[in-house]
Amino acid sequence: MNGNNKRYQTWNKHLKDHFGEKVFKVSLDGGFTCPNRDGTVAFGGCTFCSESGSGDFAQSRLDPLPIQLGKGIQQMHKKWPKVQKYIAYFQNFTNTHAPLHVLKARFEQVIHEEGVVGIMIATRPDCLPDDVVEYLVELNQKYYMWVELGLQTVHDQTSVHINRGHDYQCYLDGVAKLRKHHIPVCTHLINGLPGEDYAMMMESLKRVVKESDIQG
Repeated sequence: MNGNNKRYQTWNKHLKDHFGEKVFKVSLDGGFTCPNRDGTVAFGGCTFCSESGSGDFAQSRLDPLPIQLGKGIQQMHKKWPKVQKYIAYFQNFTNTHAPLHVLKARFEQVIHEEGVVGIMIATRPDCLPDDVVEYLVELNQKYYMWVELGLQTVHDQTSVHINRGHDYQCYLDGVAKLRKHHIPVCTHLINGLPGEDYAMMMESLKRVVKESDIQG
């Protein structure tokens, strides 16, 4: 037990331990697309992904990013009115799928806003070119930062079935590129994918934990 009466460390407790107080993430739409939608890898996207790029709780991309941040903070304050520290969470679509100058312009619109203490970037393991990784290293040295990598399953046959557009080895390579520079990584898995039974889901979890150096 970790004091939260749970058998695992929650994200909420981790943030409280790190910052000394309650912190929440504010979901943003950075205006990116996905290589699995624009033809770079494929079209149509992954079969589980919504029209908003699995970012249904993010703000509207029609608003400038600082406005999105402000609106998101206001919404979250309805539940946690006393929180004064926030993490800018680039959630929708693939948030490293753009030229480096575009990434810098968008991330740095919010990282300096009042109350923002960190940044989280959701992306795919096949969208980590060297120049982008170098920029992420810079961000990680200056700010509290995590990169969230979508994997969903270690089973390549399932990945093909859901139109994922990359295999498990690509994921391992992506994690290695980030962890070489000590960038914290959170991996996303999905239980209940078509054709997967309990044993396959547990294998995904076990292999990800044992075979890749992830922090969440």
